[in-house]
Amino acid sequence: MGLREDIRIGRRAASGLVAGRGRYMRALGAAGEVAALYARHRLRGSRSLEEVHREAATRITDLCRRNGASWVKAAQFFSCRPDVLPPEYIQELQRLQNEASPVRFEHIKTVLEEAWGDNWERHFQAFDLVPVATASIAQVHRARLASGEEVAVKIRLPGVLDLFDQDTRIFRLLARILSPFVRELDVDQIVEQLLEMTAVELDFRNEAENLQRFARQPHPAGIRVPELFSELSGPSVLVTGWEEGDRLRDFLDEHRDEAPELLTRLFASYLQQVTRFGIYQADPHPGNFIVNAQREIIILDFGAIGRLTPDEVVRYSRLLYGLMGFEGDVDIGELFVEAGFVGGDAETLRELALYVLSDRLKRKEPGSAMSELIELFRRNHVKIPDSYIGIARVLITVGGFLMNYDVPFDWRPPEQRS
Repeated sequence: MGLREDIRIGRRAASGLVAGRGRYMRALGAAGEVAALYARHRLRGSRSLEEVHREAATRITDLCRRNGASWVKAAQFFSCRPDVLPPEYIQELQRLQNEASPVRFEHIKTVLEEAWGDNWERHFQAFDLVPVATASIAQVHRARLASGEEVAVKIRLPGVLDLFDQDTRIFRLLARILSPFVRELDVDQIVEQLLEMTAVELDFRNEAENLQRFARQPHPAGIRVPELFSELSGPSVLVTGWEEGDRLRDFLDEHRDEAPELLTRLFASYLQQVTRFGIYQADPHPGNFIVNAQREIIILDFGAIGRLTPDEVVRYSRLLYGLMGFEGDVDIGELFVEAGFVGGDAETLRELALYVLSDRLKRKEPGSAMSELIELFRRNHVKIPDSYIGIARVLITVGGFLMNYDVPFDWRPPEQRS
């Protein structure tokens, strides 16, 4: 039995290599080009490192776009990691945040048949065959259940699991190839984080659990999440209530006078998620916020969720409020050390933080302050805890909203606001 299983696994691996050979060859070619760019820079130094970063980032972005699926997911993952990649990479990879082509329904239908059987249509009065949203691993269709409820049906794209299984091998191979050229980063560890995150997101049962857990938290008035239809949801399909409204950015562009109230509420909600609940929606993409007619903000998409231990909640709360001056007479450097930042002593961390924050916060630019601080830490080889990166990403994104709509920034805890 063991020999047969070994043969089966070997055949599957060989089949995966053959099936994905086009993507593999493109990936190996791009890795060789990127390695050569940095090798020439070290030998000759005729171009600035920023120029080399920019050209390498462009080639990698093009590779991810051509290979699709988990490669686009990888680009999106790394575009949110300013702690490990220079700004040139972040800027280039962000081009893939919203690039996804819809899959024709005749292909999507096979996923519904696997989930609900050949007569899957019995569950619906109506089902829109044209998706309302597309992403790298799934797309969303609007429908009306047989019982009358309007719902959003999120469907995993066919073949994505097989592609991910194939691409896992090449990601790990590329990590081994690139590690000698970027010694300041633990490329193997970063790739494993990517693969673990993607594997979790590919099973929609995890998102269903995240949504239910997030919905149980005591959110403030005006913050809601969609209803989950658990009896219709499974590994490849997620059904939630349809939320009518406008995307947050579209709404604010039309109603700029309402930006202060809505964005202050959104920021307070995220601050509460991090410093009180220990669970937060970790993908604050502009398209994941809907404003309805009652001016409620509905938070969508729980494929990526941040979880903090009770100890992390305490340490990160102290750090965040300490940075803004709400922890009294504290040593900022010591707060960074207590929060798990590694690679610099307390004095170094204190100097780096105050260098950035003292100027940026006077100009009410929290997102810029957080981004610049992370970049400064990266340059000084300070290792930032993974859980803090998720928090920083959230605060940078929501802080960017505040800046874009000229909303005054208020870091005070909710209970301290009038």
